[in-house]
Amino acid sequence: MNEDALKRLMQRQRPSVPPRTDELEPNPVVVKSGQPVVSSHETPGYTDAGVSTGVDVNMSTQHDETDLPQLVRTTTRLEEHIDKSLRHLCMDEKVTKEVWFEAAYLYLVEHPKAMKAVNGLAKQRYQRRKRAADLRKLETMQKRLKG
Repeated sequence: MNEDALKRLMQRQRPSVPPRTDELEPNPVVVKSGQPVVSSHETPGYTDAGVSTGVDVNMSTQHDETDLPQLVRTTTRLEEHIDKSLRHLCMDEKVTKEVWFEAAYLYLVEHPKAMKAVNGLAKQRYQRRKRAADLRKLETMQKRLKG
């Protein structure tokens, strides 16, 4: 990048936004249309528009942080036909693949015999994938050596 352009970017002023106020009742609004502005206390058709419901807005949007799960982002590689079948299953059940994996793991933790069977199958599939990766690597090396 040109050094002059870099200096201009570094010195560029960012737009500033005035700080907002956390008020329940906004300041009076000026309308240019000429129609009168009706305040929330004078809304026609509503008898309790000015009555507070007693709900604290700040409390209703806050959650106890210990209740929220800590999530991590991962990448999952699946065989094409398994991914397609699992995606259809999850759409039918209205869950995500990640949540389905979590539930399956939690179920297997509670059922050690099923966990042992799944782990055995996983080891077989891992060896199969490892052999496939080695074959792809050899094919790539052959292509590079030939041409």
